[in-house]
Amino acid sequence: MTASFGIGVVSCGFITREMHLPSVEYLPDVHVGGIQNRTKEHAEDVAETCREEGWGDPSVYGEDRVAALVEDPDVDGLWVTSPNFTRVDVIDAAVDAVEDGADLQGIAMEKPVARNMEEANHIADRIRSAGIPNAYLENWPFEPDIAKLRDLLWERGGEAGRPYIARSQAEHGGPHSAWFWDGELQGGGALTDMLCHALAGNHVLLADPETEDGGLEPVSVSADTETLKWGREDYAEALREEHGVDWAENPSDDYARATVRYEGEDGEPLVSEATGSWCYVGSGVRRSIELLGPEYSGQVLTDDESSSVFFSDDLGEGEGWAEKQAATSGRMPIGAGAVFDGGYVAENRDAVDAFREGENGTLDVEDGLRVLRICMAAYKAAEHGEEVDVREADLSTYTPPPAR
Repeated sequence: MTASFGIGVVSCGFITREMHLPSVEYLPDVHVGGIQNRTKEHAEDVAETCREEGWGDPSVYGEDRVAALVEDPDVDGLWVTSPNFTRVDVIDAAVDAVEDGADLQGIAMEKPVARNMEEANHIADRIRSAGIPNAYLENWPFEPDIAKLRDLLWERGGEAGRPYIARSQAEHGGPHSAWFWDGELQGGGALTDMLCHALAGNHVLLADPETEDGGLEPVSVSADTETLKWGREDYAEALREEHGVDWAENPSDDYARATVRYEGEDGEPLVSEATGSWCYVGSGVRRSIELLGPEYSGQVLTDDESSSVFFSDDLGEGEGWAEKQAATSGRMPIGAGAVFDGGYVAENRDAVDAFREGENGTLDVEDGLRVLRICMAAYKAAEHGEEVDVREADLSTYTPPPAR
């Protein structure tokens, strides 16, 4: 039997606790080998959960101890899920440790790679220079429904011509953590949070699975961003009280729309449409994904779950159990299969399998750079009210308005 692969995670936020770590239970010969978090006590609590659930017996490291995590002999791959503003420091510490002799089989990075292209290019350069296999953790393309939609339409519809429109919409009521509401710390707003997913998913749907680069060239981006809900007086006050951020004075975008125009291998026009917001009031996350071609179409809707529970207002005060849940009374989705349905098992299996072979994941840091570049082009297009030519635009030092 293959020796168990030890995952070391940087940060213990929602996506790590609720998605990445639980996925380990379903990955053959994989365990959690170590956890690093700025607040060590929080990491200790998460490590205890790992032990109770049988996911591993991880060592725990506190603030500024990324190098120690990488040097841990039980850590084979590093999963970087830390807040956006920490990414450069985390990668610098990890690569320094590898260059000093630490044995690391791969680095997997949660979306987005960084807050802007300057940071992202620095991260990519360091990983490239060290020759470390890497993966970009973007779960949408790995979701079973989305992956099957793509496979079926390309296999059965391809003879009629490649698909030409991909549409994605994603909405929820707002992020979990205070740093996510801070434009400078996060790097933007709903665009870099929600459209980061949608644009990556659309690209994969439009990409030819038989062509190494997908046969796609991004040509131009048009976009709009707005502050619709959370800049209003009552909601801005709620953010000040709960998260210590001031959207009345320093708002980010809570709504964004982007249209990416591509060219296929034969010069044919292709379009990616993405919208997202933090303005949705509902039981969780609402999404729709579509792919259209000459004689076919497909759609994935995830605005509800197949199972649900109901609690009256008398019992509704408590902690939520589903991603982005905004209430705990009334009819609520259970979301018990999110770790599977959300693609986290598949994306982590892909990364582990690739690292064991000394290769990059199906999506790697280069894919993360491409997606982030489109996000930056979208912010610039929205800021200046004009279409941005992705092929010509200098985005190397561009910073979105919310992050300035």
